[in-house]
Amino acid sequence: MIFTAEHITRDLELTADVCVIGSGAGGAPVADAAAAAGLRVAVVEAGRFWRSKDFSQLEHEMFPRLYQDKAGRSTSDKAIHLHQGKGLGGSTLHNLNLCARIPAPVFTEWRQLRGLSGLDAQVMDGLYAEVERRLLVSRLDESNLNANNRILKQGCEALGYRGGFLSHNRVGCLGSGFCELGCPFDAKQNALKVFLTPAVRAGAVVVCDTTAVLLRFQGRRVERLEADVRDPETGDVRHRLTVTAKVFCSSASATGTAALLLRSEVPDPHGLIGSRLHIHPGAAVAGIFDRDLHSWRGIPQSYECTEFLDFAPGSERRVWILPAFAHPVGVSAILAGTGEEHGRLMSAYPRMAAISAMVHDETVGSAAHRGRHGVTVDYWMAPSDRGQLALGLREASRLLFAAGARRVVVPLARTVELSTTAEVDPFFDRFEVQKHDLDITAVHPMGTVWLGDDPVTSCVDPNGRYHHLDNLYVADTSLFPTSIGGPPQLTTYALGTHVGRRIVAATR
Repeated sequence: MIFTAEHITRDLELTADVCVIGSGAGGAPVADAAAAAGLRVAVVEAGRFWRSKDFSQLEHEMFPRLYQDKAGRSTSDKAIHLHQGKGLGGSTLHNLNLCARIPAPVFTEWRQLRGLSGLDAQVMDGLYAEVERRLLVSRLDESNLNANNRILKQGCEALGYRGGFLSHNRVGCLGSGFCELGCPFDAKQNALKVFLTPAVRAGAVVVCDTTAVLLRFQGRRVERLEADVRDPETGDVRHRLTVTAKVFCSSASATGTAALLLRSEVPDPHGLIGSRLHIHPGAAVAGIFDRDLHSWRGIPQSYECTEFLDFAPGSERRVWILPAFAHPVGVSAILAGTGEEHGRLMSAYPRMAAISAMVHDETVGSAAHRGRHGVTVDYWMAPSDRGQLALGLREASRLLFAAGARRVVVPLARTVELSTTAEVDPFFDRFEVQKHDLDITAVHPMGTVWLGDDPVTSCVDPNGRYHHLDNLYVADTSLFPTSIGGPPQLTTYALGTHVGRRIVAATR
């Protein structure tokens, strides 16, 4: 059964074998595995239960609904926007469906750094193959390119840069271009559809609009979760929920899990929780062409440029380049200027293409709790990562000009317009990424409660069990020991499946 705030009229107490906190790509497979094994499962989700009919394709409605803090989450100094999902199904409701396995060099680094006994490449390959089958992952091709992605492909071909088609988990896509606002055509093979629905059919109980607040523990065991049922519009607390269970699994995201564990004051003898946050910071430049492109139409991201993406630690080529167009409100907010200047730039909207640069970051930030429900993120890019972002924007500008752009717009606090390829190097030679100048966004927080064999240098073991509590598990991007330099959802599904099975084995 699925309960929302409207269904709950009093304080509740639930008893379960497994309590899962969060319902995205990590938590949903845990719930599915446990319910399929006949265990009593309770899923606690802070967001709403949205159906495809609820996705209006209107920015002012859907961003506040589907994103944390009504799409206003940022680092504590407001220098970087953080887009994190909120809803039954987590970020898989609004993501752009990109599916990729973790690069082999990154997983090798994980093993070298953290050991990961019993979780080797062969095990991961098996998990990936299973998840790809369930999500119906397929490689896109030329027929899936919209105008914006075709611009990137043309730029790569003109410059001889390495590029290729991406893989997605979508079936029946109509190419409306509104993926980040939720799919009204139900084409996404997301966590809600693929994992949570069978879990509910197998008997799992899901409580939405409910924020996990505290894990209460005694000795080495968590005894119960205390949570607040909140008004979905105001955030006011309506009722309390208490879940008593044999096993608890936090899948509340790299920021949410860290905040919950810190707020609960779980044993953390080495002060590790929340201390190794990576976020894949990125920014975009726009090209203005002499023809209409209507880049908002079609599949938003189907092609990538990997010419400058090297996964060796300390590499000076750690930038993933891909299309990143926005709807009108988003573009309007990014472009600087007022009045006539802003109107002139927005009048070119139908002729724009946009390319983003996302950094495979080595910067280490932190995540913590703020009050009873909130999170705090402290992160600013180290000089090497700022240099990588500048490199990515330089190359994105080259790609746009190579594809025929007449102007390239760099969205700084005072918008810069480049007129020719010859202006790219002189501008970026003196360019530095500075706080509150460039519009920087991150969509992949990870790494705050990471996997590892050694309880002195890691938070959870390779089965996802927290080292210092016997019945607390983690299954989300918190588990990543480093940045992965690409889309995290497939790895999160795979690790969620792995952790779910370990929970089943430990609970029977």
